This record gives sequence, C-alpha cells and structure tokens, in this order.
Amino acid sequence: MSLALAIIVAASILLAPSAEGQRRRPDGPPGGPPTPPPTAPPPAEVKPAPIPEKEEYLAIRAGRVHTVSGPVLHDVTILCKNGKIIEIGPRVVVPEKAEVIDASTMEVYPGLVAVSTSNVLGGGSPEDSTDVFALNLATALAAGITTGVTGNTAAKLTFGTVDDMIVTRQVFESFNYSTRNPSGRKQVRDGLNRVRAYLRDLAAYEEARRTNPSAVAPDNRWIQGNFATYLRLLKGEATAVVDANTTHELIQICELAETYGIRFVIRGAVEGWTVPDRLGRAKISAIIIPRTRSDPNEDSMRPNGSSIENAAIMARHGVAMAFLPTGSLFGPGTGISFGGLGGRDLLHLNMEAAFAVRGGLSNQDAIRAITLDAARILGIDRRVGSIEVGKDADFAIADGDLLHYMTHIRWTVVNGRVAYDKMKDTLLDHIRPGGDLNAPAPYDYWPRRLGADF
Repeated sequence: MSLALAIIVAASILLAPSAEGQRRRPDGPPGGPPTPPPTAPPPAEVKPAPIPEKEEYLAIRAGRVHTVSGPVLHDVTILCKNGKIIEIGPRVVVPEKAEVIDASTMEVYPGLVAVSTSNVLGGGSPEDSTDVFALNLATALAAGITTGVTGNTAAKLTFGTVDDMIVTRQVFESFNYSTRNPSGRKQVRDGLNRVRAYLRDLAAYEEARRTNPSAVAPDNRWIQGNFATYLRLLKGEATAVVDANTTHELIQICELAETYGIRFVIRGAVEGWTVPDRLGRAKISAIIIPRTRSDPNEDSMRPNGSSIENAAIMARHGVAMAFLPTGSLFGPGTGISFGGLGGRDLLHLNMEAAFAVRGGLSNQDAIRAITLDAARILGIDRRVGSIEVGKDADFAIADGDLLHYMTHIRWTVVNGRVAYDKMKDTLLDHIRPGGDLNAPAPYDYWPRRLGADF
C-alpha cells in the first residue's frame, strides 16, 4: 500500500510543470513552448529643450521720422526686434542689449524701393547669384535703396548675407498689346474672352453641383501658356506690366482694364498727362521717368509729347506712380545700376523724385513714389514702403531733406541690421565728415579712398 502511494505522489510531481504551463497559456497547445514574459515598454523619447528665439534689438533715436503712411513724427524712438518694427513713440523702453543709433539730428525715411535694377542684385535666383560684398551693392545702399527688383523678383539689399533676401517672386506678368500689331491685339482679346467664358462656366458648374452631384466640370486641359497667364490676370492673382507711352496706347490699355478688370502697371506713360482722368478711372499704376523727353508732333491736332508736369497731373487724378532714373551708361530707363550711381549723383533715385517736384508734384507724393507707392505697385507694401509697427525694419537715415542734392545717407538699415554706415565705409566717409557742411572738398579718388596723398 505504501508503494502504490509513493508511485502516485511521484507522478503528480512530474506532471505539475505541464499543468502550470497550461494554466499560463490557456490558448496555446498543450505541452507547447512557454510564453515569453512580456517585454518592458520602450523608454519615453526625451525631447530636447526648445532653443529660445534669438532676440536682436535695434533702437533708432530719431529727430524726425517720415512715416510716409502717416504724419511726420518728432523726437521719437523706433524699436525693432528681429528685423521688424515693434514700437514707435517718445517714451519707448529700450532693452539694455539693443543696438542704438543716435539719429537725433537726422531725418529717418523708409528704405527706398527701386522697381528695376541692373547689376546690383544677381539675376535668376538673387540669393544664389548676388555678390553680397560687391561695390555695386554698397553704392546702392549708400543711396538709401533697401529693396530692388531684379528680373521678376523683389529682393532686399542685404549686404554681407543672403538671409531673408527674397521678398517675393513673380512680381509681374508681361503683357504685349502693341498698337502696331492689330492681329496680335485681336489674339489677346480672343484669348481673354475664351478664358472669361471658362470662368463663367466654372461658376455655373459650382452652383449646379450643389443640387446635382453628377454635374460635369468644364474642360480645362487647354489652359496652358498664355491662357494660364490670362486666367491668373482675370482672377486677380497677378498684375500685368505693359509698355505704353502715346495717348492712343494708354487709352487702349485703359479699355482692357475696364473691360476685363485686370490690374495694369504701365511702363513709360510719357503722354499720361493728356489722359490722366482715364488712367485714374481705370485704376492704372505707372512707372515713369520724370525727366524723360519726347518732342511733340507739331502735325498732330491733339496734345502730345512729354511734359515736365506729367507726374503732378497724374497724381492729382489718383494714378499711383513709381519713379526710375532717366538712364545710365547702359541706356535710358534701365533702372538703378552702378552706371547711374557710381559718381553720377544726379541719377540717384531720390534725385528723380526731386525733378518731379520741379514739375509741380508735392514733396510728400514724390517720397511716396520711391517708397510706399513703389511697394504697392510691386505688391509688397504689407512689408516695406513705410514706417509702421509690424513692417520690416528698413530705413534710410539721411543728414537732410531726401530731395536735396547735397543730402547724404548716414545709415541704411535692412531687416533691422545696419547694412551701410557712411563713416565706417570708405565710399563717402571723406565727404563732409561728421555732417560739416563747410568741410573742404576731398582730394581722394572715388570710389574708394586710396589712403595716400597724390
């Protein structure tokens, strides 16, 4: 009896592990391999602490601030942070780490906007092709220019860096509508009519789809090339730029603008003074050269030719304008270039505005034409063109009236950084150093001081 009991106890001990394994793995096959213990959860990913934003402050203690979009402010401080204007007023608290410019005896203007440049910024992609240490760039900054157009791109003159250079691409859509090409004009109008009909069909389709899910959208596979350009213009997504000078050409563009609702910028507008009311009603903008000359045709019975009052007359009828210099070594109307800036001060952008004043334009409107109105024509006025809180910190700080031929730019600020300092650059530091109007004439050679007597 004791032997049988011992055998039963031994068998129970041998079978116990299998039973325990089956209890641990109720869904597994009997006698299968043991279930591995559950793995520990992976350690939580440790995220690096966020890097605090670098704060760079610039404060300008200004004697007079020409905001352009508002009144002239006296004895105020402009505080900028990370390239933007954040506060303007007489009792601005300036952080200890801020760079401070003492412009208490200076005139502070928005950075000037050049609607066309040549050999100042690189072509194609300016951020890849611009020599940011070039003499051309420094000379343009010495003229107070902070934004320029190269090709079809608006870019900042960021001396020494390409950071935040690009303002916008695809500024304009080129538009050819010459009165000397009747068949070409007909093709343009036919194309605009076809695209406008497509937009009407598209609007009808969108309306029908609300009640009829099976409505068929109009075919758009043909919208390529010029048709794609027309579509952007008709939808208000782009601005057309066109060359027109005579009264007849200007009226033709006005008719297009009124018929199709296209935004037009006219380059030239030499005879704009003959139809200013028509240009104003059509909401046309113009890029003009105030000093341009065109002799009148004495055989014509209507007013024609150029007029020194062109800018003033168009301004009185609400035509927004931007100015370009009369020309340079590269030819008339090529825009801001080293050929016009280098040693030929009367071809500076501000001097062209001064010549418009000679024709009757107000000082305020002349300044607008090279700052805020120029920026509006380019579609970048939300960022540049005036001194307002929230806009880019671009300034031209001058030692006198910007429209005076003896005025020099003391500092040029781009994106809240001093890009040009007259007394630290050797371009013009020898001319009236310290702002002394009675200083003797310099004897050094331009553009760079040679450092020796000759």
